[in-house]
Amino acid sequence: MVNTIVVASYNVDKVVEIRQLLKSLPVSVLSLWDWPDPPELTEPYSTFAQNAAEKALTTARVTGHLALADDSGLIVPALEGAPGVHSSRVAPTDAERIEWLLSEMNGLPGDQRQAHFVCVVAVATPSGEVLGTWEGRVDGIITEEPRGEGGFGYDPVFFYPPDDCTFAETTTERKNSVSHRGQALRALVQDLPGILGRLGSTMDFSSEATE
Repeated sequence: MVNTIVVASYNVDKVVEIRQLLKSLPVSVLSLWDWPDPPELTEPYSTFAQNAAEKALTTARVTGHLALADDSGLIVPALEGAPGVHSSRVAPTDAERIEWLLSEMNGLPGDQRQAHFVCVVAVATPSGEVLGTWEGRVDGIITEEPRGEGGFGYDPVFFYPPDDCTFAETTTERKNSVSHRGQALRALVQDLPGILGRLGSTMDFSSEATE
């Protein structure tokens, strides 16, 4: 049934964020934690789009439902694009990943601390079709030390100039309105009613449901 979408992630914070961003649509958003024997997800490729598609396909095949996956990461030009697709794998925990990043950037002046988050979202069917990919990007600056208690990942060191704060210092609602993942998912939300319609969904995507 296409009225259920499974988020291909074991990151609780990410699932909550995606569920919040998709709340305008009348779909049931589940996660891999809802399956007794969930699949092992891999990110073997060098691009966000390929990794997102791989995770979506694996999850759709195992669960029998439409699956949504994202691959996202932080790109720092001064580090030749690192950590990039390896953003979640440079260290075991968020705190250690931030420590690694700040160590790699130690001593870099402000004009070399520019960075951007990229997110690519993919949706796949149990039959093995990738229905599309959607991308978002947000630009910022890496601070010299963590600031704020909110968010997750690199949010405490990702300074967003328009708001004069890091992503960890802002509200969830504000972050979702400007973040890379928020941009990608809003693009998906615009296309999802048509996608579900082509798949034969009888769901109601009236204007009241999507506002």
